[in-house]
Amino acid sequence: MSTAGNVQQLQQDLQNELTTANQLLRLISLEVQKIKNLTNPGGEFEENIKQNVSTIASLANIQQINITNLPPVKHLQLDLSQHTNQNMSYEQHDSFRNSMDESQ
Repeated sequence: MSTAGNVQQLQQDLQNELTTANQLLRLISLEVQKIKNLTNPGGEFEENIKQNVSTIASLANIQQINITNLPPVKHLQLDLSQHTNQNMSYEQHDSFRNSMDESQ
C-alpha cells in the first residue's frame, strides 16, 4: 500500500474512532442526565426517601418503638465493578467499532 493509501487508512481509522467516541459520550451524557433528574431536589430519589421514612415511622408507631433510640444504619459499600449498562456494554461498543472498520 502506498504512503497516500496508508495516510488515507489512518484518517479513516481516526474518523471511525471519533465517531465511536462521540456515540459513547452521547450515551454517557444521557445517563448523567438521568442521574441528575433522579437526584434533583424533589426528584424521585428524595421522594422515595421521604416515603421510606414515613413508612418506617408508621411501622415503628404500630410496634410502639421509639425511633429516636434506633441505632444508625450501617452504610454499605456497593461493588459496581460488575455492573453492566442496560444500553450497551463495552464489548458491544467494541464490536460496533469493528463493524464500522469492516464497512469502510
